[in-house]
Order: sequence, then C-alpha cells, then structure tokens
Amino acid sequence: MCEVLVILVHLSATWPRVLKGELSAAEASLGSWYNVSDAKIEACGDVLLGIYDNTVVSAFDLTGPAVRDAEGRVTFTGSPSQDWAHLVGMPNPGKAWGVRGMARPIQYLETTALTGALAPIEDDRGLRRAVVGDVALSVDADGNAVVSVPAGRTVTVVTREA
Repeated sequence: MCEVLVILVHLSATWPRVLKGELSAAEASLGSWYNVSDAKIEACGDVLLGIYDNTVVSAFDLTGPAVRDAEGRVTFTGSPSQDWAHLVGMPNPGKAWGVRGMARPIQYLETTALTGALAPIEDDRGLRRAVVGDVALSVDADGNAVVSVPAGRTVTVVTREA
C-alpha cells in the first residue's frame, strides 16, 4: 500500500476553457473522469495534479469522498494544494501524454517518485548522497550536484530561484 498517491489527469479538453475564462481550474481538474480506479482512490489517492501540454497546471489536495455518477464518471472534492503547488509549471512527472498509446486521461504516481522521501541520505565529510532506485544524487558542501543514472535514461533539470 502506498503512503500517498498522486492522481494525474490530462486536461487536454478542459484547460483551454480555463485559459478562456470559461471554467475554473478546480472545475477542469476535479470534474468528471472515466475509468478511475476505486481501489486506488480508496487506498491512497490524496493529491490530484492537472496536466496540460505535458506541464503541471493545477495541484489539488483531495479533501472528501470522490463521487461516481450513474455513467461511472468520478468527480473529486478538493482544495488547492499548498504542499504540491510548487509543481505547477513543472514538466509532467508521469508518462508523457501525446505519444502513441497514451490516450487514457488518468495516471497514478506514488509521491516517492516526486520526493524521494524513502531515500536514505548518506553524509560523508560534507558530501551528501541519496539513491532512489538506480539513480544517485550527490551534493557537495558548496551545493554542487552530480546525478548518476543508468545509460538510456532521461534526466530533466529544473532550476529555480535560490
């Protein structure tokens, strides 16, 4: 069982309406979704990220029960997330939409994929090192970082203000 699960929803049809002022971010993100797993929601669905053009455009904490209508669509109850708001504007943390075979508008992602929360941090004379899966991050005392990944993997680096 996961600690926290992020539900990713593809907003290809609704986010343009948000940009035009026709819908709110909450209406576009939390509204009617087909093929949502009840087991995933009940087990640990706590956060929902809206994705448009493979970029995070909204982040909501799921605060109440999901409601399934007669046609099987799920509407979530949520509020803007403070803990996950920093992801807005970042690349889609899941599988990219728009590639062949990615028509389904829902993905599930464990938060450890975003936070590395389960990675033990080693501290050796000012060099801190964490390993998540088979990816290693080392940071020296000056804050310089080295990322080590297996061949064929993709690394995305996002900079932010200090």
